[in-house]
Amino acid sequence: MRGIGVAAFGHDLRQALRSLRRAPGLVLAVVATVAAGVAAATTVFAFVDALFFRPLSGVAEQSGLVNVHATAPDGSSFHAVSTPTWRELGDGGGSFEGLAAFSSRLASLTDGRNEPRLAVLQLVSGNYFEVLGARAALGRFFGPAEDAVPGRDAVAVLGWGAWKSRFGSDPAIVGRPIAINGRPFTVVGVAPSGFSGTFLALPFDVWIPLAMAPTLSGGAGLEDRGRLWLEMVGRRKTGVTLEQARERMKVVAARHALAYPETQRGVGYDLRPVTGFEDSLRDSALPFFAVLTGLAGLVLAVAGVNASGLLLARALAREKEFGVRQALGAGRARLSHLLLIETLLLFVAGGTAGAVLGGLTAPLLDRFRLPLPIPLVFDFSPGMRVISLALGGAVAAGLLFGAITAAAATRGGPGVLRSGASTERPAAARLRSLLVATQVAASVLLLVVAGLFLRTVRRATAVDPGFDPKGLSLYAFDLSMLGYDAGRAAAFRDSLVERAAALPGVTSAAITGEIPLGPGHRADSVGLPGAAAEERVAVDIADVGESYFATMRIPIRSGRGFAAGDAPGAEPVAIVNETLARRLWPGRDALGRTLVQEGRALRIVGVAGDGKYRTLWEAPRGYLYLPARQSGRLEHTLVIRSNGSREALSAALAREIRRLEPALPLSALVTARQHMGFSLLPQRVGGAIGAVLGALGLGLASIGLAGLVAYSVGRRTREIGVRMSLGANPGDVLRLEMRRGARVAAVGLLVGTAAAVLAARGIGGMLFGISPADPATFAAVLALLAASAAAATYVPARRAARVDPIRALRTE
Repeated sequence: MRGIGVAAFGHDLRQALRSLRRAPGLVLAVVATVAAGVAAATTVFAFVDALFFRPLSGVAEQSGLVNVHATAPDGSSFHAVSTPTWRELGDGGGSFEGLAAFSSRLASLTDGRNEPRLAVLQLVSGNYFEVLGARAALGRFFGPAEDAVPGRDAVAVLGWGAWKSRFGSDPAIVGRPIAINGRPFTVVGVAPSGFSGTFLALPFDVWIPLAMAPTLSGGAGLEDRGRLWLEMVGRRKTGVTLEQARERMKVVAARHALAYPETQRGVGYDLRPVTGFEDSLRDSALPFFAVLTGLAGLVLAVAGVNASGLLLARALAREKEFGVRQALGAGRARLSHLLLIETLLLFVAGGTAGAVLGGLTAPLLDRFRLPLPIPLVFDFSPGMRVISLALGGAVAAGLLFGAITAAAATRGGPGVLRSGASTERPAAARLRSLLVATQVAASVLLLVVAGLFLRTVRRATAVDPGFDPKGLSLYAFDLSMLGYDAGRAAAFRDSLVERAAALPGVTSAAITGEIPLGPGHRADSVGLPGAAAEERVAVDIADVGESYFATMRIPIRSGRGFAAGDAPGAEPVAIVNETLARRLWPGRDALGRTLVQEGRALRIVGVAGDGKYRTLWEAPRGYLYLPARQSGRLEHTLVIRSNGSREALSAALAREIRRLEPALPLSALVTARQHMGFSLLPQRVGGAIGAVLGALGLGLASIGLAGLVAYSVGRRTREIGVRMSLGANPGDVLRLEMRRGARVAAVGLLVGTAAAVLAARGIGGMLFGISPADPATFAAVLALLAASAAAATYVPARRAARVDPIRALRTE
């Protein structure tokens, strides 16, 4: 036999193309099936890649960068440090070429000609851009000399997006003045496109030196060791591994604990590679995204199996053709080579079409918006890595299933020519049944995971959060942007609440510092007077106005809410929730008693009803309410209860804010349900994507079952004719053929259920209100698949029941 060289490959390629041209229906079916699987995989792979694996834009040699977090004496990480501590860390005991510090916040930004707009600002050390290896797109970055003297160098670097959208891509922007929080700054440069420092998707609008912090907000001095406000990023020295850097930082931490025992005793440092994904969220998010990736890979496998079933059916129908070829001297290897080329052509075509389709659908994922004042900017377009991975999966599937198809179709050899009837060999029948059963099993797994996520969302949204979200809208604002002191802030809050409450359709309005079930939490520990540290109770805290409980519809179980008299200079008071009251004073009345928070004695004037504060599925948690008038806080959320249009309310509120304070940048008005959705975002995304992938898998499995029965009927037409000529009625034939499909489906359902039970245990931590083996979910999925299998097999089985025995007996 000739060797399969270049000439033979070219000959087989032409043969394969001619063969496929004679079967346009098959070509379309296989290409469409593979394209659907690759498109689904590409979309999910692009989603995961954008969040976890895409390199940071504008950053040089990212692999050398590490985030440096302070750890507390209790072992918890992701804590900030003070300015003196950052300076004293130096090079981390020889670990870093440079260690930069930064702090992020919202600010007001304008060029003086337009109204102020909300901006994302970073205060950064003078070596920040050098440590990251960034280069300015226009002008220059500021350096250490401009970060040396507090308040001296009011210079700023604009983000690329802000330069384009707010300043019209003006090439003469360098040297021009802008206003940040009403203070004048001079633009010295523009950052490159896509640059967002060490954070992925956070569109920073402007960077200014750390030394400008006191001027910007009038806050505490830079040398205050108690002001923990800085995050750090370092670039490892050449030859220093991450583990070596960690060990050296332990030595530095021990030295600082001796030098500054009051603030540094028990403090350590946690070093993590810079990935762009928030370190405090990364570990908990990885399992969820691993599940999504696995589901996408599973759909790609199902598509490959389905396409393989179609190709196997066609190849088996050509057994006699292959028998003739082998009788004339063609070797089995050569025929296998031909079939393998045909399969690869179809899988590559389908993979290419799927990659293009995935490139169009992946950006649609950006519609999953978080309820944040500044929208995150993701680029979900699949890059070459994602496309290569998806196409590589298609090629690998083509090679695998092409080899399976070739082995099954060429096994008969010339002996198939002696077979007069059109029958199917048992081995080939078992292989086709196995492929279809695999599709059914994968569909069970896909649909169970999607069902569990969707059931979790449904259960969680039915939970009473402790307040009434219906008709509730939220508006966040920060008066520190404008340099307000506590007195001016209180006057502004009172006026804003009064004006908001008078708007059409509004029934009540209030002020709070924290909203339950959002992304941020203010936490502390409280205790009874004289209690030891280990006896203190962890609580979440909110500073709220007088009408907060009425507006949120949180019941006051005993005592009273806050009043206008709970003002600065008056007796410090607090309201506790029922859980905290039970923990501190079990079996006793909490009213009139005293607890200690941050060294202050607070008298309890009310007990509020319990609620959900961080997640909808959390265990009862202690909560402490403080009067907003006594807090001096400058960041607030206006809570409005209304029965009218949110759009009309937003416009009316914006007009009132402009009348009160024209310099305050406007932010978005969001509903309480949108805000609450943050805590369920992974489950919502998982349920939505899982449902789409599950529906696709279900469709492919149904097609596979229908094809299996149809092919079996086509191969066994003569046998069916014999049965009917011997007395079998159409109902008997219908039941017989449907039983064949049912047996394959049953195997798939059993295997898929077992796999789904194992997978469900893996996502158990993301479920709420249901067990991983939730009977309702499994029953619904199995019933849906059983019904789909019955429907898929009925049509070809009914066709078998209508076979004409006379014509069937003439079939050869």
